[in-house]
Amino acid sequence: MQGKVVVVTGANSGIGKETAVGLASTGATTVLACRHLEKANAAAAEVKERSGNDDVHVVALDLADLASVRECAATIHESWGRLDVLVNNAGGVWTERQTTAQGFE
Repeated sequence: MQGKVVVVTGANSGIGKETAVGLASTGATTVLACRHLEKANAAAAEVKERSGNDDVHVVALDLADLASVRECAATIHESWGRLDVLVNNAGGVWTERQTTAQGFE
């Protein structure tokens, strides 16, 4: 994975963080795409330490807001010019109906 740009959504905890550690350990440029930046920055520091790879980054991503998705994609494109691997890890469970900023359920 050396030289590859990898994005893991929801990588600030759990399976996403472990996936990021594994990918960073292989030498990939690893991008944690997360909603909560404080948690994401802490996770990125841990990923760097555990993997021995300093090429770990954080980008903001709120999947409940399509404007945020576009901004995240633009940031990745501007920063690395490409995306080699996308790990769609982020998820959630809601007990009540909610809508995005654009009105989607």
